[in-house]
Amino acid sequence: MSEHKQCTEYDTQSADRYHKYKGKINRYMDLAKRVAIQSDFPDYRHGAVLVKGGSIRNTAHNKDNFCSFGKRFQKTHGGKTTVHAELGVILGLDRSITNGATIYVARVGKLEDYRMSKPCSMCHAAMKHVGIKKVVYTIDDRTVGSYKL
Repeated sequence: MSEHKQCTEYDTQSADRYHKYKGKINRYMDLAKRVAIQSDFPDYRHGAVLVKGGSIRNTAHNKDNFCSFGKRFQKTHGGKTTVHAELGVILGLDRSITNGATIYVARVGKLEDYRMSKPCSMCHAAMKHVGIKKVVYTIDDRTVGSYKL
């Protein structure tokens, strides 16, 4: 019998770390939240902020548009590959900008509260491909998680 991994379809190579909303994490997550609110999706509103060297390089929210770039990283065919916030924030950028950068991802609920926003396996693979070094994501209103790629 084969051994199954729990929780995720990908291995982050290291354990996730957990943090409070303070300092730069609070600053970037607040911006990601404001970007997520712009999404047209009613339940899954995600926003992402790309940061490198302390500078905000790009922002994006999830959209209901087909994404051929994301499709190459999709392991199973689960329907139409749309532009997730994590993909939108790296699309069209030169590798010199994405290599070594950090992405902050926020999901907001109907009441604009933070929700779990850990990137899916497709986004994880795409971010790794373009050289993202760290991902910070919302868990709830008190805690964020992070992992290195």
